[in-house]
Amino acid sequence: MHPTAKDIELLKRIYADGQSVHADSNVDHSPYTRLQDLGWVTSTALALPDVVYRLTASGTKRALQELQSD
Repeated sequence: MHPTAKDIELLKRIYADGQSVHADSNVDHSPYTRLQDLGWVTSTALALPDVVYRLTASGTKRALQELQSD
């Protein structure tokens, strides 16, 4: 799977927001699932459907690369 521009923007936003995001039932989880498939985030279920997504080391590295190229 190749990352899209939307994937990169979401990745940079998560990085800028402290390297994690809390997604509740009002949020479409599919963009975060794509980042999981890319190996850029992990997820921890709090109380379904509430999930915390955190950047992995490779997600942090890619976010920094993208931010430096902007």
